[in-house]
Amino acid sequence: MIIKKEIFEQLSKELRLPYTGIEQDWDLEMANSKRLKDFIEFYRGNELSSEKKIAIMSLIIASYEDFLNENDLKRDNKWIEIKSLIESQKVIFQELINRWALPNESNNNNIFKITPLMRTV
Repeated sequence: MIIKKEIFEQLSKELRLPYTGIEQDWDLEMANSKRLKDFIEFYRGNELSSEKKIAIMSLIIASYEDFLNENDLKRDNKWIEIKSLIESQKVIFQELINRWALPNESNNNNIFKITPLMRTV
């Protein structure tokens, strides 16, 4: 799903992200492992359209990937909550799941830290 620029603008304002409008990969560029809890709370605490859910979940996953890399972890208990959120709306997140799960990649040197986790969804 292609998300409209207006969605990124709205979410960036609501989440107080340093959005400039020239980002090519909003979720990756706005990811912030230190704000992961904020992003999850925002997702849980707001009535969101499918498009906004996908955008926020993209941000959550990218932030969790950063968290895993920064702390050299394979997973922690935050994953349980993230996985639960993804599974509750699995149909709308299918493209996102595939993006991070890399289903056709078998070389472990070419995957993300979160890839093995996303493959369990």
